[in-house]
Amino acid sequence: MAGPKFTPAQGLEAQLARMLAPAVRQIAVQVEVEAKRLAPPTKRWVTVGDDRVRPTHRKAQGQEVPGNLRFKLNSMDWDIKHRGLGPHTYMLEPLDQSSRAVANIKNCRCTAHLDPKGIARHITTGQPVITGKKVTVTVSVEAPLVVEAEVGTVYPGNLRADGTHFMARAAATVAARR
Repeated sequence: MAGPKFTPAQGLEAQLARMLAPAVRQIAVQVEVEAKRLAPPTKRWVTVGDDRVRPTHRKAQGQEVPGNLRFKLNSMDWDIKHRGLGPHTYMLEPLDQSSRAVANIKNCRCTAHLDPKGIARHITTGQPVITGKKVTVTVSVEAPLVVEAEVGTVYPGNLRADGTHFMARAAATVAARR
């Protein structure tokens, strides 16, 4: 014998979605907080600024990349001819020997300035969007090279940058708390 069938009042599901929207947004804000905590810093190439700075480094002045990625500099002719580098040299930091450059790092006086909140300051949480019975809140980050910072990338010469997976880890951390 079948029991009585419940039929919700028309519009009840949409009303419930509106009631739950603030709670869903609060969960998204928790993801934002975790993502900001886990986001990699950014680093900026800084030259000494005098007339001895080589042209390849002068062009890199001010270049900013996520901390787990590499700076992109023009290769010097000697490195292209003798080290087999392509038109660009990819460095984690000034004087980076893993770049396989020699001429582009010899006597380099440049530095990399670290900004611990470089990516974190771009992470935001949107307002709830209610579509029928569905509530959606988006946590997003819009910054240069942020996708590569999240998932990693491979540079020419099989140089790798591992992804930090800061957004994925933030969502997983908040989900594990629930």
